[in-house]
Amino acid sequence: MSIKGIFRAVTLIGADTLDLNERSRIIKVNILAIVTGVMALFFGTFFYIVSGKLGLFLGTFVEGSACFYVIFLNKQRKYDIAAFYLQMIHNAATFYFGCLLAGVVEASLLAIFLIGTSLLIVKDKMFRTTCIVVALITLIMLEVNRIAGIIPPYDFTPVSRIIIHYSAILVIVSLNILIIMFYVKHNDQLLTAQKEHSENLEKQVQFRTAELEKANNYKSLFLRETNHEIRVPLNAIYSISQLLLMDAKKNNDTAYIKQAEHLCAASHHALDVINNVLELSRIEAGKLHEVHNEAFPIRSLLDNIVDTGQYIAKTKGVRIVLSYNKRKLPALLVTDKVKLTQIINNLLFNAVKFTADNSTITLSAIVENDTCSIKVKDQGEGISEDKIIPIFDPFITGWNSFSGGTGLGLHIARHLATLLGGDISVESVVGKGTEFSFTFPLLACAVPAAREEVAEVPETRTDNTTLYTGVKVLVIEDDDMSRIYLSQYLRRLGCELESCGTGADTIELLHHYTPDIILADRHLPDMEAGEILAYVRNTPMLSRVPVIVISGDVFEEDRIATIEAGATAYLIKPVDFKLLNVALKQCLNSPALL
Repeated sequence: MSIKGIFRAVTLIGADTLDLNERSRIIKVNILAIVTGVMALFFGTFFYIVSGKLGLFLGTFVEGSACFYVIFLNKQRKYDIAAFYLQMIHNAATFYFGCLLAGVVEASLLAIFLIGTSLLIVKDKMFRTTCIVVALITLIMLEVNRIAGIIPPYDFTPVSRIIIHYSAILVIVSLNILIIMFYVKHNDQLLTAQKEHSENLEKQVQFRTAELEKANNYKSLFLRETNHEIRVPLNAIYSISQLLLMDAKKNNDTAYIKQAEHLCAASHHALDVINNVLELSRIEAGKLHEVHNEAFPIRSLLDNIVDTGQYIAKTKGVRIVLSYNKRKLPALLVTDKVKLTQIINNLLFNAVKFTADNSTITLSAIVENDTCSIKVKDQGEGISEDKIIPIFDPFITGWNSFSGGTGLGLHIARHLATLLGGDISVESVVGKGTEFSFTFPLLACAVPAAREEVAEVPETRTDNTTLYTGVKVLVIEDDDMSRIYLSQYLRRLGCELESCGTGADTIELLHHYTPDIILADRHLPDMEAGEILAYVRNTPMLSRVPVIVISGDVFEEDRIATIEAGATAYLIKPVDFKLLNVALKQCLNSPALL
């Protein structure tokens, strides 16, 4: 029997019940038990090898063994006890490793996971309430121990500290993504149940609708919080990978360049998964329908998309070629820039995943009559006719060794294409490759004389440090790692740096310090970026200082609200240094620096 077959057989242990909801819950408990048990044994052994701390190995060995006992309880049909027991294991492990690894990783990042699993797998109301209370007590005890130092954390060497830190972050991100997918699937099951009973059982429909709304509220809250918590460490990882890549290219270290590119690609893939899950939740909630049209240079947008995609493509030896007719493609295009970018990115990343190694992907823009077509063509294995029909359905994806996926990218791309008045079609030849085409109405606008040259010339890709020499930049960020690596990049540009971690410290500093540019996180422990913006705009000496807000909030309404509050630009975590460079250059031309 294959590994996949063994895994499926184990997840079905104890799930031989006629109640489909109960069966689904049992399978989720088994999957969580297997995943957490295997991860505990693997990383416990790995951490022991790296650090030599026997306590880590023994703790993970006990945790892993206890997790596998959960499956035995399900086999004995003790379903509620199994789910409750698994949650107690998670809480105990969080406290134990949260104390020992307090100096390396923030265990409170597992708060969403502990509460999310309590709501998802624990059916009995008393058990569920107990699990949530125990989770809160666990977090409080960790905080008390952090302050009082009752259980001292382990000391690690600098190298082992870095390895264990990012390995632990990987574990936390993986567990949170797993729970997100369970919630999405759970929501789909509720939707299906609602449709099946809508005609004949009005009372049951009302009950299911209320249950669905409750699940959606839980999911929306969970997704928003998890999105923010994941993007904070991912921002540090992506910043480090970009700095490593810059150093490798500067030193012409070919092997190091490849490793840094792999790290960049992995960061982009994690971001792609998070973004697609968030977009699906908004589609299901009926919130992803507003279109914000604006005029923008389409050619530079395509150039930037190709540059970003090439990060990922290089890891497969794939080359992305951009093709368009300068005479036919207008300099400025009018549509929703954010949605168009997401459509192209989803199609392009899908092509990178399924094209052959060391092949070529062609991204082309073709203008015919009153329409514009964005085409993405790969050189992969192609798609058979029977698989083309459902390819735009959610969670439909093919396997490939390069990268996994949620199967949401094409589904979301087609939905966004419809909002823009267009459609996505696909043509494929088995053995030769596949071409996706996004066709939408062409709405161009005249290029003002002052902007014509800018629209025609691609954005510079060089880091000219003399451009920023002496520019005073204030970085407001409460996450230490994000602040450190963002500051490192800005210092490389030649900027003079000041930094703050809270809103109160920021206001105090601005009483006697006038920066040229401010970079502010949207959410601080004691203040929102809107309050800082209000203070800056209402202070005569600061009113013209450009403010770039950096946030993990990805929704368009968040960006619009921040811009309306007075922000000069809005960047989303993890921060792409190329986009930050563009925003900084725009700030250099603002009235405050002229």
